Amino acid sequence: MFLARRTNSTFNQVVLKRLFMSGTNRPPLSLSRMIRNMKLPGRENKMAVVVGTITDDVRVQEVLKLKVCLRVTSRAGGKILTFDQLALDSPKGCGTVLLSGPRKGREVYRHFGKAPGTVHIRSKGWKFERARGRRASRGYQN
Repeated sequence: MFLARRTNSTFNQVVLKRLFMSGTNRPPLSLSRMIRNMKLPGRENKMAVVVGTITDDVRVQEVLKLKVCLRVTSRAGGKILTFDQLALDSPKGCGTVLLSGPRKGREVYRHFGKAPGTVHIRSKGWKFERARGRRASRGYQN
């Protein structure tokens, strides 16, 4: 993004960093989640900026009037801008809310981590690395 080099705005640098991210690190954001985030206090009359895809949610019957930046997969209300139009509208990101989808929402994250049934602890136990010289019951102890 051109403005990231020209302005000292952190907003433009974050947008540029997110544009360079891989597809897995740019998760889609559902329309209902975006509406829920934009209904928070202090976010009225602000523009939602999403570096990624906004997916349609069939559960949402009415979409409140939104200004959104980037591509939308299916029908949605409001105004949709490209990043070029956003740069003309607010060069330093004033009046915008930068949103992103849940990064750990992918199915593969269910398979990461410890297996079910194994103990999720960091300490190993009392009897490990406790041979001769470490315990009085094992010969001697210094």
